[in-house]
Amino acid sequence: MFSFYRRKTNLLGIDISSSAVKLVEMNRKGREYRIESYAVAALPEGVCNEKDIVEPEPIGEAIRKVIKDSRTRLRHCALAIPTSMAINKIITMPASIPLAEMETQISLEADQHIPYAMEEVNYDFEVLGPSFNNPNTVDVLLAGTRTENVEVRVAAAEMAGLTVDLVDTETHALELVLRTLTEELNQYESVAVVDFGATMTGITVFEKGRLTFSREQAFGGKQLTEQIMHRYGLTWHEAGLAKKEGNLPENYISEVLEPFKESMVRHLHRFLQFYYASSQRDSVSQILISGGCSRIPGVDEQIQTVIGTPVKIVNPFQKVALSSKVSPIRFTNDMQTLLIAAGLSLRGIV
Repeated sequence: MFSFYRRKTNLLGIDISSSAVKLVEMNRKGREYRIESYAVAALPEGVCNEKDIVEPEPIGEAIRKVIKDSRTRLRHCALAIPTSMAINKIITMPASIPLAEMETQISLEADQHIPYAMEEVNYDFEVLGPSFNNPNTVDVLLAGTRTENVEVRVAAAEMAGLTVDLVDTETHALELVLRTLTEELNQYESVAVVDFGATMTGITVFEKGRLTFSREQAFGGKQLTEQIMHRYGLTWHEAGLAKKEGNLPENYISEVLEPFKESMVRHLHRFLQFYYASSQRDSVSQILISGGCSRIPGVDEQIQTVIGTPVKIVNPFQKVALSSKVSPIRFTNDMQTLLIAAGLSLRGIV
């Protein structure tokens, strides 16, 4: 179960991150999109090692909680494999191969690009279209992951009473939400989307609207919480609450927050250097930032000043309606962390 196939029925998007489970249910009427329900539930410490699931049972409990809190009636869902656990390769195939025969040809090619025994792997592909440099070939996105990464996530969802219709990749879910709800990917020659999460930070680069590069590293808001704990002698819960409410000593900004922002910039700069080295490019046209840490005041301006590239906090929900079940204030506070879940839910309606 690892599919780019778009099931034409409403799906819950269930995003299992390193620190929380996020649920989004989207609906569509004509060209209008609406958030029908959503919820976020924190995960206990130690349940995930970065994004590797250690204990599926607490995740099943968290999924049950978001189902209850969201008051959704749907029981079919889509899940995602983290970027760090997925293999995304763009390969070229002769354009003359009929689509009906492409699957057979891809199965012969896949073992050359996936560094695991094929019996241990779930994979799928999507034909992106004609290659930029050769009209006689097509670009094909090949995505795969170890079967165990799929099975542990499916098991957690099934514990909560859900039926998993498909498993996607986080990068593909991100692409879908940006392509469907914004014009960002088509406005620029190249766009770098950077997600500053709780324990992981990832970059996805799109060139002429196509995904060409993705990478993930262990770095995120958890490190800021830990620094607050150690600096001010607080518990994990107290540090997280103080960070959220801004109830910290005067020296917090200069001695803790500003160095953390500088570290965010350094990680992004390192990501871009990896991209430039692999693509033989030396710049991107636009940087979009998302994730919980993107809401730190002034971080977008600081990145733009240091990197020298226009930076914007991405918001794909500007023209999306909210149902009466969704609190606008809560949703606004959480929306930077909901892109993957929204992209997964969109798989059922676009």
